[in-house]
Amino acid sequence: MFKKPPVHSNLHASSAKTKALRLTNVILCGLLVISIFWPTRSTAQEKKEPNATASEPTNAGAIDESLRSIYPNLPPDQDPASVARGKDLYDANCAFCHGKEATGGNSGPDLLRSVLVNHDEKGELIGPVIHQGRTGKGMPGFNLPDNQISDLVAFLHQRNRDARLRFTYKVPSVAVGDSVAGKAYFDSHCAACHAGSPALAGIASKYQGDELQQRWLDPRRPADVTVSVSLSTGQKYSGKLKHLDEFNVSLYDSQGNYRSFPLNSETKVEIQDPLDGHRKLLEQLSDKDMHDVTTFLETLK
Repeated sequence: MFKKPPVHSNLHASSAKTKALRLTNVILCGLLVISIFWPTRSTAQEKKEPNATASEPTNAGAIDESLRSIYPNLPPDQDPASVARGKDLYDANCAFCHGKEATGGNSGPDLLRSVLVNHDEKGELIGPVIHQGRTGKGMPGFNLPDNQISDLVAFLHQRNRDARLRFTYKVPSVAVGDSVAGKAYFDSHCAACHAGSPALAGIASKYQGDELQQRWLDPRRPADVTVSVSLSTGQKYSGKLKHLDEFNVSLYDSQGNYRSFPLNSETKVEIQDPLDGHRKLLEQLSDKDMHDVTTFLETLK
C-alpha cells in the first residue's frame, strides 16, 4: 500500500531553507553597511591628521611652560633673523661697555643677570632704557628706531634663554686675546720646560677652545708624582703619592707597601710634581695673560 511521506520531513527542509535565506540577508546587510560607512571613516581619519601636525607648536609651548617652573621668566625662542640683526647692533653700540657676550664689561653690568632684562617680555622695560639711557651711571641714550630696538631685545632675550638652559648653551670662543703678547708670555714663563716640546706640536688640533685653555691652566696630575715624608723621629719615607689633604698624606713605597701619615707641625712633606709649575702660575696669572696665552696656543695647529 502506498504511504505518504511524513509531514515533519518537509517542515525540516523548509525551515533549513528559511534559515539559510536569513543568514544570507544578514551578511548582505552587513556588507552594505560596511561599504557605506567605511569611506566616511577614512575621511574622518584624514581630517584628523592635520590636527596632529598643528598640535606640535602647542607641545613646544608646553615644554616651555614646564621649564618655567625651574627657570622663572624664561624667554621664548626668538626669531633667528631678528637675533642676528640684534647681535650686530649690540656689537656696534653696547659690547664696549657690557662685554662681547652681554656678561658685563669694564663699565657696564652683566645684562644676563639684570633684573630689568629678566622681567622684560616684549621690550617694554628694555626699550625706554635704550632710548633714554642712564646718564647717572654713564650710559647715554640711543636714538634707534623701534624695529632696531626689537632686534636688540630679541638678541638679549635669546642670550638670556641660552645662558639659563645650559644644555643648549654654546661656550663662546676663549681665544679673544693677543697671540703676539701670548707668545711673549709663553717665552718668558713656559719655554724653559716646553721650548721645542713635541707635545705642543698641533695641540690646537687636538684640543679646542675652552678644553685647550683648561688643559694648560690645570693639567691632569700624572701618575709619576712622588712624595717624601720626614717624621720627627728622623725617619724618612718616599714613594708614589696616593693622597694628600690638610690632615693626612699617603704613599706607596718602592716595595709597594701602602703607608699613611697624619700631618702636624713636625711632619715635613715634599712633593715632586712635574706639573707644579702650572699650579704656581695660577697664583700670578691675570685674565689678560690667560686669554693671550690661549690665543697663542690656538695658532699651534
